[in-house]
Amino acid sequence: MKRWITVAVLGTLLLSGCTQRSDVMEPTTEETAKVNPQTQALEAATQAGLLSEDAAAGLSEQEALRQVAGAVDETQYVVEATDETLSVGTDAASACEYYVFVVSDATGRMVGKVAVDRETGEKYNYLGDGVLDDYDTFPLYDAEAEQHKGWPGSYVSPAGVTLTITQEEETGIAYCFSDGTEGTAAVNGETAKSADEQMNFLLADGIVTVAGGGLTGNYTVLAESDEPAEGQDSMETETE
Repeated sequence: MKRWITVAVLGTLLLSGCTQRSDVMEPTTEETAKVNPQTQALEAATQAGLLSEDAAAGLSEQEALRQVAGAVDETQYVVEATDETLSVGTDAASACEYYVFVVSDATGRMVGKVAVDRETGEKYNYLGDGVLDDYDTFPLYDAEAEQHKGWPGSYVSPAGVTLTITQEEETGIAYCFSDGTEGTAAVNGETAKSADEQMNFLLADGIVTVAGGGLTGNYTVLAESDEPAEGQDSMETETE
């Protein structure tokens, strides 16, 4: 089995004004580099001085737990956090930190483990002993449930800032953040730039990465079932 590593690589997907690095870490013969679009975008934003402290904080364990629980049938399966500390990388500088959750069926039998990147929120099938595999190999992976098509939708950042995107036309979107920031952006495939050219957007794997405008960070798609009712604890994830 191969160990998958998220490598922080600078590219031009999101911020054209950033200097591109050439010192990309090469995987060993026993490792395969797995480039994450959100990591690229946030690395570029960091280089540009756009990354806020809130965006850099990453996901809390409860937020990561909600993501895992929301991807399985909670009437049949239970998701629980573990005390396992997981760090994957060839050295401290390139290592990525993960939360690890165990998923069990109604009888208490373990179905598998899911690791969640503490920075990007990306899920992986955790095989144990520090080995990560693509989430689509997880026994309960549901391709239809995981797929988020297009830009429109509601998203939330680790800091609790929400982002709502609507499709204005085929080549344009309208965005609105919970702090009142709003506007339109021109779309070019999976990237978009605001009309005032102050913000850049990247859409990948159901996550919108924003750079600029003081709102830099990853915004994970928020399903309707994830939106807490008034007075309800938004971190509640336990099943009966």
